[in-house]
Amino acid sequence: DRLWSIEDAASHKARKVYEVTGLPCIASRTSFEVEPMRPAGALQSQQPMSSPGTPRLTKEPSARVMSGYRFNDVGDHVDNVAGALLPGSSPERLTRFRTCLCFYDGEMELFDYGECDVDLFFCNSLRTFIPMSAAITEMSNSLQLALGLEYQKWLSKRAKEVLKKGIGRATLKLRDRVLKEGKVLPNDIIDVSAFMDSFIDVELMDQCGEELAELFVDLKPSKILTIATTGLVLAMPMGRHLQIPVVYARKERNVVMSNTYQASYSSKTVGKNRELLVSQSHLAEDDRILIIDDFLSGGSSQEALFRIVNQSGATVVGVGVLMEKVYDSGRKALSGFNVRIESLVRVASVKDGIITLLEEDGFDLDK
Repeated sequence: DRLWSIEDAASHKARKVYEVTGLPCIASRTSFEVEPMRPAGALQSQQPMSSPGTPRLTKEPSARVMSGYRFNDVGDHVDNVAGALLPGSSPERLTRFRTCLCFYDGEMELFDYGECDVDLFFCNSLRTFIPMSAAITEMSNSLQLALGLEYQKWLSKRAKEVLKKGIGRATLKLRDRVLKEGKVLPNDIIDVSAFMDSFIDVELMDQCGEELAELFVDLKPSKILTIATTGLVLAMPMGRHLQIPVVYARKERNVVMSNTYQASYSSKTVGKNRELLVSQSHLAEDDRILIIDDFLSGGSSQEALFRIVNQSGATVVGVGVLMEKVYDSGRKALSGFNVRIESLVRVASVKDGIITLLEEDGFDLDK
C-alpha cells in the first residue's frame, strides 16, 4: 500500500473490518511529510536564526537532505528520518502529521481529518497523537450530526436515569466488575474469584450487602442462613446492616456438631452431591430466616437450605443473591416456596464464553 493515499488505506481497513464483523467501523491512517529545503541563498539567510552552538553550514547540503519526503504511514521511520535530516537542516524546517479517519457502516462512508505542523527540531513519532485526537473529535461531531448520536453526555444522563429507577451504586459497580473481570469456565461456571471468592473486595461486598439488605428490611428477618464459605462474603455485611445474627451451613461435620439438620444437594461446581449441615441449636421455630448466597443458578443449594429451615420449624421470608443466572432454572425451582427472591446482577447468557447481563430497568429506556 505504499502508493495509496491515507484515504484509500483508511477506507480499505474500515471496509475489511465491516466485511468480517458486519459492524460499523472507524479506521485511521496517518501520513508524515517533510518540506523540501529552500535554496542555498535562503538557507544562508536563516543561519543567524540557528540556536547558539549550532555550527554554520559551509556548503550546500546533499540532495537527500534538501529533498522533501512523504510517507503514508507512521512508525520508527519518522524518528529515523527526523534524526538523519536535523544535522543538515534548519531546526525550523517544517514537518507535518496528517490523520485521516474513515467511518463505514455498509452504506455510508465518511472521512474526517486532523493535522499538526511541527518544527523538525521537535519532531518525533509521539506527535502522531495530536492529529489523531483532532480527527477523532471531528469524526465524533460529524457522526453526532449524521446519525443523531449523543456524544459523552449520554453516559452521565443514563446513569442519573438508572439511579432514579432504583438501581444502586453498588449494583452498578458489581455489574462493571463482572463484565471486566468475570470469566466463563467449562460447564458454564462463572469465575469471579478476582473480587468475591478467593480474593475479596471487602468494600464492594460491604456496599452490596448494604444495598441488598435494604430490599429485605420490610420482611423483618431474625437470622441470615447461608453456606460456607462463599455465601459468607455477602451474609456477613448484610447481618451487620440488618443487625441480625448469621448462621452458616457446613459441608462437613465438625467435632462440636452433635445434633444437626441436614440436606443434600447437587453441586455443579464440584460435579457431585454435597451435604449441608446446621446445628439444631442455631435455628428456632419462631425464626424468620433470610437465605443468602453468592449465586442462584439451578437452585439446588438454596432448595437444600429451605429443607433445613423446614426441619427446624422456622419460616423462610426471602432469598437474596449477588448474581443470578436467569438462563438457568433456579428462580423457577424456588417459585413453589412463594418467597421474595432478589438479585443484584442478572446474567442473561454466557454463550461463547462471553458474559451478557440482563439489562435492568433504566438501562433499556430506548427500547
